[in-house]
Amino acid sequence: MTPPQDDSTRVATQIHDAASSLALHEEVLGVYSAAHSDQGHDPWAAPDRFWERLVDIYARTRDFAMVTARMDGAVVGYAFGSPRDESNEIWQAVRSALPSVSPPDASAEPAPVYIFREFAVRPDWQRRGVGRVLHDALLSTRPEPLAHLLVRQDNAWARAAYLSWGWRRIGQQRPFPDSQVFDAMVRTLPLT
Repeated sequence: MTPPQDDSTRVATQIHDAASSLALHEEVLGVYSAAHSDQGHDPWAAPDRFWERLVDIYARTRDFAMVTARMDGAVVGYAFGSPRDESNEIWQAVRSALPSVSPPDASAEPAPVYIFREFAVRPDWQRRGVGRVLHDALLSTRPEPLAHLLVRQDNAWARAAYLSWGWRRIGQQRPFPDSQVFDAMVRTLPLT
């Protein structure tokens, strides 16, 4: 078997605000649908439900940004997120699971946390460096001291990738009443 090709140097990334992200409806939904095709049994993961969350919740958050990756003009992946100012619950989980990552002054108002909300790469472009490019492009300029994400517990490859990129597990979380339980992970910023 031939090892996967590293296409990370050929990827063109672009940062989008909320309005320009929503204008990419067909392209983003195409990537989401392809990357989540194994989740057809889960109504929460349905493409139309994802798009509703993007429009009604995520794109309305402060400082929302999406990074897209294009190869030969086509969107092959995206990542998006936004900061959360009310971050006390996350910092409490970090203090419990990773005391060495906790802020030095636990009595101070918790600093905002960057929420790495969604990340997807078309299956035919996975394991070729595209995901790392998207990850780094989204997080490289963030001023928050900590980033947080949720990853499916049955997605061993994604968990392994995140661990190799400096993320650490802090527990489990069910973000919506009708969603599955995810592993919660954090990493310190800035990227090094």
